[in-house]
Amino acid sequence: MASSIPIFRSLAPRFAPEFFTCRQCLQKDVAKPSRRWMSILRSQNAPRLATFAPALRKQAPFSVGGRTLFSSAAWKPFNVDPKSESEFPDISSKAVAYWLLGSAASVFGIVVFGGLTRLTESGLSITEWKPVTGSLPPFNDDDWESEFAKYRNSPEYKVLNPNMTLSQFKSIYYMEWIHRQWGRFVGLSFVLPAAFFVATKRVSKPMSFRLLGIAGLIGFQGFIGWWMVKSGLKDDLFAPGSHPRVSQYRLTAHLGAAFLCYVFMLWNGLAILRSHKLLNTAEVSKDILSTFRRPELSVFRKSVAGLGLLVFATAMTGGLVAGLDAGLIYNEFPYMGEGFAPPKSELFSAHYSRLADKSDLWWRNMLENPSLVQLNHRIMALTTFSSVMGLWAYSRFSKNVTSMLTQNAKRAVHGVVGFTFLQASLGISTLVYLVPTHLASAHQAGSLMLLTWVLVLGSRIWHPSRTMQFLSRMSKASKTANAANRVKSPINQ
Repeated sequence: MASSIPIFRSLAPRFAPEFFTCRQCLQKDVAKPSRRWMSILRSQNAPRLATFAPALRKQAPFSVGGRTLFSSAAWKPFNVDPKSESEFPDISSKAVAYWLLGSAASVFGIVVFGGLTRLTESGLSITEWKPVTGSLPPFNDDDWESEFAKYRNSPEYKVLNPNMTLSQFKSIYYMEWIHRQWGRFVGLSFVLPAAFFVATKRVSKPMSFRLLGIAGLIGFQGFIGWWMVKSGLKDDLFAPGSHPRVSQYRLTAHLGAAFLCYVFMLWNGLAILRSHKLLNTAEVSKDILSTFRRPELSVFRKSVAGLGLLVFATAMTGGLVAGLDAGLIYNEFPYMGEGFAPPKSELFSAHYSRLADKSDLWWRNMLENPSLVQLNHRIMALTTFSSVMGLWAYSRFSKNVTSMLTQNAKRAVHGVVGFTFLQASLGISTLVYLVPTHLASAHQAGSLMLLTWVLVLGSRIWHPSRTMQFLSRMSKASKTANAANRVKSPINQ
């Protein structure tokens, strides 16, 4: 047993005496640092500290010469660059990533529930916007009668629901009330944790500005929501004699803002997790990212970005269809009447023009004519379907692309293809069966799922330049440390 002691002693790590000195003593000696610490702080040896980051991160913070070398916070990654004076970490914490993904899931849910609110015609049941006091529902019969009286003054009640009872009103009221409560929850569950993460320096500096932008977009989304509801509460905001509904423009803006919130949350959450994964395997990840920068893969990456924009635009044309109830006409596929498109006189009707010279005939029909709006949505959907299949064929039969894509990226391509088929099936079924609530809601959720998989694919093939810089610095630090291990060093004494 005694003969094995020298072997274990040779394998044990050796640290400088300063590592076993309390923080107060080090602060007293900071004005006169030892030669050993001065040698560590030299530029040629400083990168070697990166190799000891995992072990030293568990120690208390060390401050030498006014510069923090190590952090005790596990969430704050070790800064490879010893010259950096930033208080923010280079890479945001994984906790931030999981919180962003959870926020994205909450936005996904409220988008689907908002679609149900529209399909059940519950969105106009609350005729006032009270961001604070409106969070409480009516508690007694007098309160319910007061809310019902306000609804009876709305165009929707007078035209569509003149025989509605109080119990029926309560059902649609609670649908809209839950929708608004969910919106408040999304805002508070994002703003408060975001302020905490920024204040405690758990996010990188660029990420802190992104969180601020998302928080502003959430607040703007709440304003758009009321602006949309307001369009269905006044007779002068829609054509006389028409079906009382919210403006299709405002509905699409509301839907688009929700989609953007979801996209920004999901993308940044995936980006943080990917950066952590890449930094854990620096050498292998550097080769993978270098492959993604090759010109042979440039077309594929740009095609994925274009596909994301195409899916988003298709969803927005679906918002116009929903706002005009255009899905209730031409309930067949692929035909629309006697052909693949209605007659030209119907598609560009002078009925929708509001100017004497008819200069607005083209764009008003594009956005207000239900027949043309449905045709446009069909064209966009078929274009998206064809683009996805073309992207799949490119990834499958192009030797250069196939050889450079990782297995995760290939699985993401298959996910995009699968949800494209599902979304097309839901869209056709919704049309043929005259827009039943469950199919229409599933179709809306399917558009967001398809966009999700396009973003997942993009996150797996994109080239994060900032992470690549960290990988390069870590690679240089590792090479310097390996070279220094061959010579006598103060740390190895």
